[in-house]
Amino acid sequence: MLHRKMYPVWLIAPALIIYAVLYIYPTLSGFYYSFTDWSPYKETINFIGLDQFKELFGSKALYTIMKHTVIYAAIVTILQNGVGVILALFLNAPLAGRNFFRSMYFLPCILSALVVGYMFTTVLHPDGIFNHLLGAIGLSSWERDWLGDPKIALYSVAFINVWQWAGSSMALYLAGLQGISKDMLEAAVIDGTTYFQRLRYVIIPTLSPVVSTSVMLSMIGSMKAFELIYVTTGGGPGGATEVMNIHIYKQFGSGLYAYGTAANVVLFVSVGIVSIALMKLLQRGENAA
Repeated sequence: MLHRKMYPVWLIAPALIIYAVLYIYPTLSGFYYSFTDWSPYKETINFIGLDQFKELFGSKALYTIMKHTVIYAAIVTILQNGVGVILALFLNAPLAGRNFFRSMYFLPCILSALVVGYMFTTVLHPDGIFNHLLGAIGLSSWERDWLGDPKIALYSVAFINVWQWAGSSMALYLAGLQGISKDMLEAAVIDGTTYFQRLRYVIIPTLSPVVSTSVMLSMIGSMKAFELIYVTTGGGPGGATEVMNIHIYKQFGSGLYAYGTAANVVLFVSVGIVSIALMKLLQRGENAA
């Protein structure tokens, strides 16, 4: 009898072991090493307490990098979910070829960030397709070095991220829309409501849990952005697109392993704090809806 009761444990044990080895242990060891002067080239590791964090928070560069990270995450989260819900609303309607368009909008999500980054490096080059298109339609005054101008580079990379992942949010919202009771919508139509009234009082409140999930996923993913920014700008020009993960990568590349680990802990804690605060805010919105 006991052996049979252990079946669920045996089934989930491999997944738990893998999770512990590949996530729990590295996370806990990272916290430990952030309080030391560790390096793979040193024979001994000395505990130095908060010295790494004092140096980290004493650097003005950290606050600029965190500002870039927050701006990037805010732009991506808002636009990705905004575009995603608009696409979902259009493609949930009985349109001809909607399955084709759903596939096309979701296709960028399955591409590697490296592929997307290299592609847009060419597209947004000063002599690239995008500037030629602007010139062809009479908007040559809008032509820019989209990834080389410090004033707009961060926003350009954010828009690339939105282009790649808006389809993921669209898929989540489509699933939520298809879960809405047709009887409830038909009753709203019979009551004489307009489309926007149904959207405000029926559809959006019903989608609240999906909105929370999509917003959380996009926010966490954008705060941990690395590959796309690394491929397109490398953190430049002049550090204009340097976010936390790019900064951490540069510290490790310079041999500052303990300092980089401390910066990684700061990012981990920051994402955790923002996630908890955002979750409570979204839950309050769900209850209000």
